[in-house]
Amino acid sequence: MIAKKLLFFSFFVSIFFFSGIHSTHAQTLENFDVTVSPTFIELSAKPGATLNQSVRLRNNTNSEITVKPEVRIMGGDETGELTIKETKEEHLSWLTVKDETLTLKPREWTTANFTIQIPESAAYGYYWALSFTAENGQKNRETGTTLTASLAVPVLLSVQKEGAKTEGKFLEFRTGSTFYEYPPISFTTNLQNIGNVHIRPRGNIFIKDFLGRTVSTLEINESQGGILPTLNRSFESVWNDGFITYETKMKDGVEVLGDDDKPEREMKIHYQKLLDLRVGKYTATALVLISGDTRDYTYEKTISFFVFPWKVILVLIGIVIFVGIGLFTTSRTIIRKVKGIFRKK
Repeated sequence: MIAKKLLFFSFFVSIFFFSGIHSTHAQTLENFDVTVSPTFIELSAKPGATLNQSVRLRNNTNSEITVKPEVRIMGGDETGELTIKETKEEHLSWLTVKDETLTLKPREWTTANFTIQIPESAAYGYYWALSFTAENGQKNRETGTTLTASLAVPVLLSVQKEGAKTEGKFLEFRTGSTFYEYPPISFTTNLQNIGNVHIRPRGNIFIKDFLGRTVSTLEINESQGGILPTLNRSFESVWNDGFITYETKMKDGVEVLGDDDKPEREMKIHYQKLLDLRVGKYTATALVLISGDTRDYTYEKTISFFVFPWKVILVLIGIVIFVGIGLFTTSRTIIRKVKGIFRKK
């Protein structure tokens, strides 16, 4: 077995829809700072076609970096996140890279050319990861393991042939609870790919208050996450807008962790949003769009939830009662004094 561990930088991961490529090591390596463009390649062609493509790599350091291009198969795990498979599938050989190694000069762009030869017998969808691995690994002092920095570019191919099916299924739209004291409120949109080519759903969540007014619009799948055939995937959207919210506690720009090593949260009051105190029943409607070759598919689901900042309400009630008692006592005192003046006359 190869004793190297691949470290996939999150630059392309956070932008491209397959944001679930998992790294096997979380450490960063010195002297490996490379930018890739484009961050993904999405292709569509007929059987028998030959596609000549390229990606560009920029070495952001002041030293030369030598990388080795590698072609690997992409697949999805049980959560729908993209993973790199270790299998040697037939279509692995369809994608070939021109150069066995690339020398990236300091502060310059380098082009990596590759070719995809699609056989006449090709089916519908094929997915590769074109990775670029640094040849000189770095020794981990603690474990003695050799770490090899690598970045990858997803390459997705849809074959244009009769029988290709682009379709999804709206499985679930939910919040973590039906009752909240304050935002944030997380929405989960779960979709399944029931077609035979990858899909990239997009859409919005429209939140309305009990008066029917739209108070916020959220984006679904902001990172353009995609779903491979037969898999389902959840997309999270967060509503954290209002007079009072819960937010991650920060100190000197760093998250404060609790005893359980999870970020602590604290209540924040946004005085500039005094009129945006969230209270009452709200409805959220998720509208999702999946674009196909011949038509667009739309899906819609609506849920309800309640927001009631009971602590704040109790404080306000207490203040009103306290002020009311004060006014009542003061008015009675004034009335007694006025009556006393008139009696003396």
